[in-house]
Amino acid sequence: MIKKLLIIIPIIFISFSAYAETIAYKLKGNLKLEGTTTIRVNATSLIDEKIFEKSKNKLVAIIDYANRQAINIKKKNKNRKPRVKFKGSPEEIYEKYANSVVYIENNKDKGTGSGFVIDHKGLKIITNWHVVETAKDVTICLKTIDLNKVCETNYFNGKVIKKNKQKDLAMIDVNGLPSNIKPVSYGKYKDVKIGQTAFAIGHPEGLVWTFTNGMISQKRPEHKWRYKTSRHKAKTIQIQVPINPGNSGGPLFNKDQKLIGVNTFTSDGENLNFAIAVDDLIDFINEVEQKDIESKYITKKKKSNTWIQKKSDKNKKSDNLKKYPNSKEIDINKNGTIDVWAIDKNENGKFEKYLIDQNEDGIIEAIAHDQNENRNIELILYDLDLDGKSDKAEYDENDDGDMDVVAFDYNQDGEWDKFENIS
Repeated sequence: MIKKLLIIIPIIFISFSAYAETIAYKLKGNLKLEGTTTIRVNATSLIDEKIFEKSKNKLVAIIDYANRQAINIKKKNKNRKPRVKFKGSPEEIYEKYANSVVYIENNKDKGTGSGFVIDHKGLKIITNWHVVETAKDVTICLKTIDLNKVCETNYFNGKVIKKNKQKDLAMIDVNGLPSNIKPVSYGKYKDVKIGQTAFAIGHPEGLVWTFTNGMISQKRPEHKWRYKTSRHKAKTIQIQVPINPGNSGGPLFNKDQKLIGVNTFTSDGENLNFAIAVDDLIDFINEVEQKDIESKYITKKKKSNTWIQKKSDKNKKSDNLKKYPNSKEIDINKNGTIDVWAIDKNENGKFEKYLIDQNEDGIIEAIAHDQNENRNIELILYDLDLDGKSDKAEYDENDDGDMDVVAFDYNQDGEWDKFENIS
């Protein structure tokens, strides 16, 4: 399965002004830099210079700026303390994500369970394998005002599109889910600490949308368990958060409102409960068939195709593949090495995106967007420390050729921390 290059994620920030709020809204959906993915450009050819002449000076300026600022930005971000994002009470977690949790009815196997909404090529639902088991179709029920009437209204048909029995995970596609449902935001397994508080939303014993909390007891990277006649193995989090049959497939959050696990099973004994870790979930979401995996080495040219990959991803499988069949190569400094790729995604002969390799090492450091295809760049995303995450963005609000605002993501968590006007 191919990853999206621009992952749509909500922006959560403390607004500094109404102007900053406007800019933040316009930047929504442009937070993730594409440099973390392998980019395949098919049958590329050099661009006609007359076509991009209006954008050339801006592209040259971007390359020059990235060269000068990369080291300084990396040093500043290294010593900067992360912004504390959780300032409210636990009920904020429920208020934010209760509507993202669903009730699942498996009529074929006569079972029920929990699930939650993610953003993966549109809204999808994650649950446990043992919730769907052999079913290909399930009923998905959304939260209603009257919890005594769940599944009487506000329900959808769901199609099971992916399973991993060993990890006990499944993905469900649903047509017609309301677009205003908030997909969960992911935390990281490495940030989970023993003694931290975790929160669960689910439907234990049919008591729908129950909210519980408790302490994280341990992390168990290679945990094995059984369900009826099946055997499972995954990276898990042992928790004291109360969960029971019906919680299976529901989300486990940390205090920062990030998903850290999928509530899955309990063991004999008191408060011996387990959730599959978010890292294994992300691996499951992005699993691809072997035939889609290509070489993971950086190569400038391969049989008339251009390949780019982040060096920082050298230990990962190259399963993040995206094809651009209508791109054009640009050699800005005319030294024989391509440093910019112009993308025409909608095949209308106009370029809406430029991928920039500022030092010609096969790594994308910046992406420039011409959103209305008028040959004027309105949005630039920078990855100055080369970690695959945007740490700076510039935006031309009135499309006059001059950048009006700059946004910073100091701790590179996908949320803009600061906005400044550019004088």
